Amino acid sequence: MMRALVAAAAFLVAVAVLPAPLAQAMDIQRMTSPLGVDIWYVREPSLPIIAANIIFQDAGASTVPVEKLGLGYLVQVTLDEGAGDLKSYEFQRRLDELSLTMDFDVGVDTFGATLRTLTGKRDEAFKLFGLALSKPRFDDDAIERMRAAILAEVAQRLVDPDDIINRAFVANLFPTHGYGRPLRGVPETIEGLTRADLADFVKTRFTRDKLVVGAVGDVPIEEIARLIDLAVGDLPATGTAFNVPEVRPAIGGDITVIRKEIPQSTVLIGGYGIKRDDPDYYTASVLNAVLGGASFISRLWDAVREERGLAYSVQTSNAVLQHGAYFLAYVATNNDKVGESIEVIRNEIDRLLRDGITQAELDAARTYLIGSFALSLDTNARIARTLVSIQVSNLPMDYMEHRVDYYNAITLEDVRRVARRVFLGDANAPMGPAKLNTVVIGNPVNITATPAKGG
Repeated sequence: MMRALVAAAAFLVAVAVLPAPLAQAMDIQRMTSPLGVDIWYVREPSLPIIAANIIFQDAGASTVPVEKLGLGYLVQVTLDEGAGDLKSYEFQRRLDELSLTMDFDVGVDTFGATLRTLTGKRDEAFKLFGLALSKPRFDDDAIERMRAAILAEVAQRLVDPDDIINRAFVANLFPTHGYGRPLRGVPETIEGLTRADLADFVKTRFTRDKLVVGAVGDVPIEEIARLIDLAVGDLPATGTAFNVPEVRPAIGGDITVIRKEIPQSTVLIGGYGIKRDDPDYYTASVLNAVLGGASFISRLWDAVREERGLAYSVQTSNAVLQHGAYFLAYVATNNDKVGESIEVIRNEIDRLLRDGITQAELDAARTYLIGSFALSLDTNARIARTLVSIQVSNLPMDYMEHRVDYYNAITLEDVRRVARRVFLGDANAPMGPAKLNTVVIGNPVNITATPAKGG
């Protein structure tokens, strides 16, 4: 579940580190299709490939009732198991014949779909794409085959230390919210899902009013608009409104220990986060880069790995979701080093709260954040996803041309203020130890669990 949360967060913040030269070279066009679909598009004539990324907002796993956990995931893995008149084998064979790739992905907030096709086969590809979205068959044999696969996957995850701690961590942060529930479901809910449940999920969530579209290709934008309408034309114009509530992590300073006889323990430390639409988001990005989000230039990399040799990997993130955000620190270390590792991380956080960061650290973080994302935009599909993430974050089309200015405006005092928001819960809170939750899995030495306080 935490992987899903972090994936969702990465999707929302992907555009936060796009460098200016690339932004200036990316000519984003915008058009409303004849069906009323808003399309953002980048024309790339060098490759005969079209990539389209669409998401349905407020259509993710957090919209599913607790008794239907795993419904979105079962839909995800079953959409390409036959559609329209094509049964599973026929549908898969058609994908191969057209040399196209079609991917679906449910997150906690959204349901996404990506199509990549050769330009010369675009009509057939977009028709097939639309068929999967609007007329999935959900045949009984396909459902049972995918259900069995998910049950096997979930059974493996139930005993996997990484998944155990991930589930415990998000349940600790979001005990009463959909973000704290397992995206793939649990055996009891997976067993109870029906064909009617899958059909209802698609009917109520795959609607044009929830659509966000980004595309890259070598044809005019008018042609892309025609193709998008070809894919989504049979979807309902409107659907059910799922009002996922805003949520703040429940930070009570508790320590949870999950005892497991393994040689190494994993530690997750959680705190308050800064949402993508918050004016302090950029400052929080700098704060995170300095503390542990930028590997070689971060304080925790030096303090935990280089100076003390406590762990091979230590990192932090400001994880952003549609309706909330949280701070995350991760470290894995030998059982007899867990206490020292936690102490070092907490001490570095308290030092940052007390003393702030230096100008050299601020400059290094800016350089890292401005320059680190360009290399990931190496395919049409990744650019298309970036176009979608800009829209989901409610950013303007010219955002990438000006984002460097946001980082250049950050001061040392801004970082100190935002550190108090993240680690004390309030920029005006009295100075004291950072407010954090800690979850450990393994057999750590001299670590005692405390009752969860929440709050």
